[in-house]
Amino acid sequence: MPDDTSTSRMNKPIFRITLIVAGALAFVLSTNAKLEPSNEMSSQTRWVVNTINARHYLRGTMEQLDGAEMVEAYVASFDYGRIYFTRPEVDDFIFRFADAMEEFMQKGNLYAAFEVYKSFKAKAEARTEWAFTRLKQDFDFTIDETFTPDRRDAEWPATSEEAEALWLRRLKYELLNEMLSLASEDKEESDASLSARNSDDLDPDLSEDEDAFDPTRLLRLIKDDPSIDDAYFYAETLDAAREKIRRRYERNLNHTVAREAPEVQESFINAMTQLFDPHSTFLSSDTLESFNSTVQNSFVGIGALLEDDDGICTIKEILPGGPAERSRLLKAEDQILGVAQGSEEFDDVVDMQLRYIVRKIKGKKGTTVRLLIRPGEAADPSVRKIVPIVRGEVKLTANLATGKLISVPAGDNETVHVGVIELPSFYGNIGAGSTLTTTTDDVSELIRKLNTAGAEGIILDLRMNGGGLLSEAVRLAGLFIPIGPIVQVRDSSGRKEILSDRDPSMLWDGPLIVLTSRFSASASEIVAGALKDHARALIVGNSSTHGKGTVQEVYHMNNRMPFSFFSNIEKQARTVASKITIKQFYLPDGSSTQVKGVPSDIALPSVNEFLPIGEDDLPHALPWGEVEAVDWVNDWAKLKVDSPERPELMAALAEASQARQKSLEEFQFLRKQIKWRKKRYDEKAISINLENRIQRKINEKAHIDELDDIYEALGENDYVMEEFLLKVTKDQDALSKEILSAPIKGIADSNIGQISTNKVNNEIEETSEEEEPVYDIYLRESARIMTDWVRALDNPKAAKDL
Repeated sequence: MPDDTSTSRMNKPIFRITLIVAGALAFVLSTNAKLEPSNEMSSQTRWVVNTINARHYLRGTMEQLDGAEMVEAYVASFDYGRIYFTRPEVDDFIFRFADAMEEFMQKGNLYAAFEVYKSFKAKAEARTEWAFTRLKQDFDFTIDETFTPDRRDAEWPATSEEAEALWLRRLKYELLNEMLSLASEDKEESDASLSARNSDDLDPDLSEDEDAFDPTRLLRLIKDDPSIDDAYFYAETLDAAREKIRRRYERNLNHTVAREAPEVQESFINAMTQLFDPHSTFLSSDTLESFNSTVQNSFVGIGALLEDDDGICTIKEILPGGPAERSRLLKAEDQILGVAQGSEEFDDVVDMQLRYIVRKIKGKKGTTVRLLIRPGEAADPSVRKIVPIVRGEVKLTANLATGKLISVPAGDNETVHVGVIELPSFYGNIGAGSTLTTTTDDVSELIRKLNTAGAEGIILDLRMNGGGLLSEAVRLAGLFIPIGPIVQVRDSSGRKEILSDRDPSMLWDGPLIVLTSRFSASASEIVAGALKDHARALIVGNSSTHGKGTVQEVYHMNNRMPFSFFSNIEKQARTVASKITIKQFYLPDGSSTQVKGVPSDIALPSVNEFLPIGEDDLPHALPWGEVEAVDWVNDWAKLKVDSPERPELMAALAEASQARQKSLEEFQFLRKQIKWRKKRYDEKAISINLENRIQRKINEKAHIDELDDIYEALGENDYVMEEFLLKVTKDQDALSKEILSAPIKGIADSNIGQISTNKVNNEIEETSEEEEPVYDIYLRESARIMTDWVRALDNPKAAKDL
């Protein structure tokens, strides 16, 4: 990454954002192409309705849905702040369309969808023009009033007057945020921000450096304070904030106007499907392509991670081993201003939504895309270069399983070696298309490596694992048990199927902990629940997992059959599909994980406990249920399998952990952090009084600094850890090093500027930096629990003394 100093910031390219209100709106309106549904979209809509009626687990139909709820959900899908429309206007949509919604959907009639969105677009244009006009006027930040930024559960304003007052408070809230951000920078950067505004240039990164916080500069905003002799600072800061907000509103309007018909269709259909349950969705061609890439951990493109930086598509990261890295012509912080297919003309992508830019950059393997680049290291912002790249397969090795070995001091100069396998998802092959690898194969490789390295226990870290392929969950659980049921799956007709591990061999028969959180969902819960039912693993983490106990099938429109796990992905790339909940799964003991999740044997304190992130927080979540338990007996006394359910062991491990949670400094820090986060979460309404916000920001900064100091001090005494990577990841890293060490054969020049080869070489060397180690309190405590377990196995009497 680039050096994050004030000097390097000043050398970063500054791009011009001159705004003329009338011209901005004229540009937006000129792009307002006709937005209408197609016959193909009508056919797709009918197909989705027929498919979900026939296939959904609840065997519900459109006629059972609430048309008014569907209309309101659709309006909220783009007016999610409930601020553009008024309640009477939403009620009018309901009056016009709710009763006919079933007929509309059955016939594939998207009239209501496009009429409502056109109304929203008109509202957005009018409100943007209002904001541009209002920004030129004065603002009073001395009034004691508040604004609630999260309005997802709020009601729409009752009248236009109430809406006007709400918008004014929102505008003041946004302005105040930018003013506080600009004013709290150090002097050199803040002066650069203000002067950039006066010259119609703006570096969007200047206000984002938390380390630049200067409380004395915040106090200069209090213009009526006679002790502060700075007559112009308030006005200059307000003007700079106006410019940023005006730019933001213009960009948001551009995105609203540029929205394509398939996106309107997708939002409308999903307002219907998610009345069945929150996981049933319509997948447009773009969404389906992303879904396939996620499951397979690979895609065809250039291999660059992109982000929107104030309307400019900026390369955040070059993915290892991909075409972009092999070209040696692109780097992080480069800005993409235009995209061309082969030898065609460039399309301007400034202010274009990121998903549209990605669509232009992706394409068939072996084809060429040309990028118009503003180099990130160029001192002159007018410099451009043209970079041609041949698209190829990009392997997402960063999303694969990883391993580490933690050395935990155990007293008397002893050390217990604990293996950790972090698994971000359950990935694998979903067809004949290229796939990187599978979850079970990767975890097997890591288990062997950790076993060879001397691991005495293993922690399977599923904290951020949101699920994936059911088949991989079953295979993975089988690595840790001899034989037996993993999950029961029940369909809409009540038919039950038991998915079992039938291979008596085990890859790991030692102590096993599954580390979970409220983000552990679906396939993660199958693994955690099955290993718990088999008394094979100890579950540690949040009080319970997410609670998603349903199975979705992807139905592909072309063949109108379930998405084939052996079909050709490339042929399906530009079609549509539906992901529909068709089954519910139950653990071997008969209990569903739906809503309730998998409870932990040892719970650790967490902010996740009060956040609305569980299945039960989602509207229309299916209810919990249970079926008959599988009749099976584990006769493991004759097998070398370490079960946590031994006399006194479970209670001893939990008691020892509770004692540490009360006494260790890291848990005191954690509770303090949770308390602060809870206070912030409960504070829905934020003051838009300048003096109140200044004091709040100063107090919060002091509190954060205190927590950071404690965290940094704790991190100095972390356990020794050794990383273990998969062969495919190591091979990818080796290829990257080989690519970066090879001489550059040439750089594509353009007639409007170029960068020298030496400059690129130098920057590649300079941009490498080490990541700061993460002091993971939850992983540390899990490792200590494992250490207690290992010691108890070595000395059964020690279990009483943990």
